[in-house]
Amino acid sequence: MIDLENDVDWSKVFGVIQATDGLKRNQTRPLRTEIVEMAIDKYSGSKLKYVGNTVNGMDFEGTDGLRYECKIQGTIFQPTVPHTAKLTLKNHRATQKHVVEKTFDKMIFIDTGKRKVGIVDFEQLKLENLEAEVRCQVMNQEVIQVVADGVTPHESYDGIDMGKVIFEAIRENLK
Repeated sequence: MIDLENDVDWSKVFGVIQATDGLKRNQTRPLRTEIVEMAIDKYSGSKLKYVGNTVNGMDFEGTDGLRYECKIQGTIFQPTVPHTAKLTLKNHRATQKHVVEKTFDKMIFIDTGKRKVGIVDFEQLKLENLEAEVRCQVMNQEVIQVVADGVTPHESYDGIDMGKVIFEAIRENLK
């Protein structure tokens, strides 16, 4: 079993999240997600191996044999209601509903506003299959295992703007 509380350096992951804050535009949001998920692989010592770029329906294969999906959003955990915010699980950009299959065992929630991380079993997710997307939420937040809360981003990422780094690298290579 992977101990997500101790096996992942969440301080460094949140450092990467902070450094990618400028990549929230519609065009760059998928890039930001991939960068953060690659950081989770690195800062878990590859106990959560990133496969989101090659496997549909999950983001990580765990060394524990489990499949993990990860959702990152500014607000997930809700302080005044029993349920989480709704999150887009799948966006099929179509006008028909799709069959929702179980492609992962555990969901990792990363709330960037509260700097909080939780994990929950797939079976605890309430799925809402709409025409253009599948949304999910947890109706009782008490079933979520909180593995990090109020995380301070690692200082090694202070002052880094990854969007700026990427665009400067492009300009530099054009010379």
